[in-house]
Amino acid sequence: MYNVFQQHPRSVVRSVAYNLVGPALPQALRFVRCQNAQLYSKSVDELLGEDDIQKNPVLSREDITGLVAISTAVQELENLFSWRMKDRRYKTSQLSLVESTRFQIAMYRLSLFSAVYGHNAYESNIETDSDEEEIDSALEEAKKLRKGFFGSLSTPELRDIQRIETFLRGIIARAEGAQFTTIPPAIYSPESSFVLYCAPHNVIDVYKGGLDCITEWDPDTTEEIFFHDDFISGPLTSVLVDRKEPPLLPINQKQPIIEEIVGEHDRCSQCQSDTAQGLDLWGPSNWSYLWGNQPLYASIARLLKGRVGANLADRAHFLTVLQESPAEEIVGGLFDYKTPTYITWNKADWLCSQCLEKFIRDHLHIWYLGQKVKRGDLIPGNCWYGYNCRTQTHKLAHAQKLNHWCEPIKGDAPPTNL
Repeated sequence: MYNVFQQHPRSVVRSVAYNLVGPALPQALRFVRCQNAQLYSKSVDELLGEDDIQKNPVLSREDITGLVAISTAVQELENLFSWRMKDRRYKTSQLSLVESTRFQIAMYRLSLFSAVYGHNAYESNIETDSDEEEIDSALEEAKKLRKGFFGSLSTPELRDIQRIETFLRGIIARAEGAQFTTIPPAIYSPESSFVLYCAPHNVIDVYKGGLDCITEWDPDTTEEIFFHDDFISGPLTSVLVDRKEPPLLPINQKQPIIEEIVGEHDRCSQCQSDTAQGLDLWGPSNWSYLWGNQPLYASIARLLKGRVGANLADRAHFLTVLQESPAEEIVGGLFDYKTPTYITWNKADWLCSQCLEKFIRDHLHIWYLGQKVKRGDLIPGNCWYGYNCRTQTHKLAHAQKLNHWCEPIKGDAPPTNL
């Protein structure tokens, strides 16, 4: 093997790079080389082409380093895309070779677009003392260059990028959301636009750590917001309209990239409703997508019955337990405390959001009491008013004296917390 490398070092390095990146290597290398060369605010004709790997096949140390970094992020995003858009049973990519190649090519092109026309371009072109006329002129030029980039791609290629943008915005919306069992639709918030404006592939960091990982975001930078507003959708849609194509594909039409959705027409194991099917169902393999960062942990307290979520003695510990416990462990653990009403419900069920939320609401307080018992806490006698007790929210001594993680036997009906 050593002798082979000594005789053919360039071809061996290219083969290793291809094994690392796959068929989208030309697009990935184009991104890396344009970024390393700082080709900011250049027209598409001035950029290195996707054929640059043929023109300059020798891979430098910088090429390899860049390819490793970008391909790792893109592969993680592909895993997430497959999990959310194709097969909810697996966290690793189940995309076919054709689907995977289309996804990766679109991701690398979108990352290139952001590298050339996004935040770096703004910082290289706009001086701190630029006046309003200079900024307006730079913005018009930026819009022209962005449209030119998308104009160089075919309509199917643009549809793939559109699908990727919607997917990435959905991940960002998840990080912004406050509802536990409701994954919000993709939104065009300033934060989501800015993340894509900087580096679309870094959305994987948002998925893992929330929006706090985007350190470049400065909401007080008023001028730059005009540069990242509609950064992708604006020029891309303009090109489609010029081609007499609809700005967006109808929701009931087959969407790009994915050829087949596994379990597309599956229904909720309990309610059998046809309003939530396939990818909108939740089970052990995808519970963890429902929450994974600080804002979503706090929202789970809203699912607690009555007023126990504001219990002065236990609230802090309850939130700590949520933060320290994986979603699979929490939701799965609820089934260990099933009440008789739910005797036919099983961990393996695929549930719609409404059924899952109902199940969590009816068992979360029981589960937490179980965690206190496992910790070795001495559980005091039950308060007559249980989780609906008002006093637990403003008198610490009362909250400590009695157990409120129980059903009320006196008092008003508990609030629904809806």
